Amino acid sequence: MKEREIPVKATYNVATFDILIDGQEIDPGYQVMSISIVKEVNKIPVARIIFKDGDASEETFPISENENFIPGKSINIKLGRDSENQQMFKGVIVKHGIRAKENGETELILDCKDEAVRMTIGRHSRYFENSTDSEITEELITRYPALTPDVEATSYTHDEMVQHHCTDWDFMMMRAESNGKLVTVDDGTVQVNAPDTSADAALAVLFGSTLIDFEAEMDASHQWASVEAKSWDYAGQSLFEDSTDSIDINEPGNVPGEELASAIGPEQFELRHTGQAIGEELQAWTKSFLQRSRLSKIQGRAKFIGFGELKPGQLIELQGMGARFTGKAFVSAVRQDIYNGSWYTQAQFGLKPTCYAREYMDINDLGAGGLLPLIKGLQIGKVVQLENDPEGENRILVRLPIIDNAAPGIWARVATLDAGENRGSFFLPELEDEVIVGFLNDDPRDAVILGMLNSSAKPAPITAEDTNNEKGFVTRCGMRLHFNDDTKTITIDTPAGNSIKLDEADSSITVEDQNGNVTKLDSSGIEMESATDIKIKATGKIDIEAGAALSITAAQMSISAQSSMEVKGATTKLTADGITEVKGSIVNIN
Repeated sequence: MKEREIPVKATYNVATFDILIDGQEIDPGYQVMSISIVKEVNKIPVARIIFKDGDASEETFPISENENFIPGKSINIKLGRDSENQQMFKGVIVKHGIRAKENGETELILDCKDEAVRMTIGRHSRYFENSTDSEITEELITRYPALTPDVEATSYTHDEMVQHHCTDWDFMMMRAESNGKLVTVDDGTVQVNAPDTSADAALAVLFGSTLIDFEAEMDASHQWASVEAKSWDYAGQSLFEDSTDSIDINEPGNVPGEELASAIGPEQFELRHTGQAIGEELQAWTKSFLQRSRLSKIQGRAKFIGFGELKPGQLIELQGMGARFTGKAFVSAVRQDIYNGSWYTQAQFGLKPTCYAREYMDINDLGAGGLLPLIKGLQIGKVVQLENDPEGENRILVRLPIIDNAAPGIWARVATLDAGENRGSFFLPELEDEVIVGFLNDDPRDAVILGMLNSSAKPAPITAEDTNNEKGFVTRCGMRLHFNDDTKTITIDTPAGNSIKLDEADSSITVEDQNGNVTKLDSSGIEMESATDIKIKATGKIDIEAGAALSITAAQMSISAQSSMEVKGATTKLTADGITEVKGSIVNIN
């Protein structure tokens, strides 16, 4: 059934209103030129009141000088007809301005915002553990005493979630969007829930009857046939994948979003996250994107006489618009205007197709903190100097050719394998080596060397192979620590030929010097070979013990003791091919 009247009680569209500051009505003698109130999903409600103010003869703006209108004062705006007014806006004055026009008109302009504006002021960083997004959202909202949360529950529990240097509002918005939720604010109540397009329409408007002004458009450029998301599962070393090709959304008009998607859209809209976002998160993500796509299919606005019952998040029934646009549409914003004594309402329907992060580019803070122009990405550097850091901070001097190839460069810290007080790894690049340089907070003054680079001009000491068996470290003079996973060997050697080799295949350890001296430990025992002499010296005792035989062979052998010497055995045999002498001051035999 077509609705040919807006359901209001008054016969004439003559507006009445009340404005209360800190709970008190303003002077009825003040002349209000206009009132505008805008409430929109995913935005803070705003209101603007324009007063006729300013006295040129007295050279003053008397209403502006009233203490009631300074920023920070609470304000309530009620609209209606025949003095039957209902609250349309509750918030706080945030801006107070005056204006004089060429035609002589002078005005006081008050800009007001809902108390939720406090969530947009100041950046914060926090950790959240073992919490769902709905729990996190409630915690954010309840930080502000003037706000009341009304948050639809989400199911997935995050082991950890991080808010990094952003406003509570931006963080809440992005987490809501990732779950397919919309945020609507109404007089201090922050509601976060999924859109309901199956509800009854809050109002019906009819072309040719109740509509004063109207426009609508159908756009295929942001309609997706399906949405696919992928992320990396480092535990399983595989991809998490999820896709959504249908969403429970009732659309106005007779051309479904799926049909429009086939016109110019891709077969599949792709979302990628290189971190670990598991299946349940990906599922909510894909549904959120497809939901936004369908809700953005038809966008427009409808203007009619003032109606205070319509809210963002509700549905409006479009009648008499033709087959392409007739039907129930999702209301994304409502604007209430009073001017020239009349009250008008404009309903905006359909969502913008762009996601929140693309619409607001100031979510993240400025690079380099806004202190100077930032430097993006990694940069190539050439090492200029290793010593004499003027600040004594263990930095090295690096020239960035792309900035100035003739200048000395900047002092940069060096990221290393381990670093601490009087400990850690210590490997510095050589002068004129090529290094990769990053910058803390994108500040070109805070450089960090992340690593060194090889190239055809400065080739690596080991030739790369797909088998990747060889790894190691080689110093400037050729000292080498070499690993081979194929032969299962570790070798430490110097250019002159001094080496230690651990060989798992031969079950051996071999120590060899440049003079030809070799010590080898293997399954046969320990073998020592000297090109010249072997000397063993100890300040204490030397014990030699053999489980079997001990054999000593020499061209000539001398054994001496400073005090006494004892040779003892179960049997003892002393033989010689020549003369055998036994001498002593006393010789006892048996």
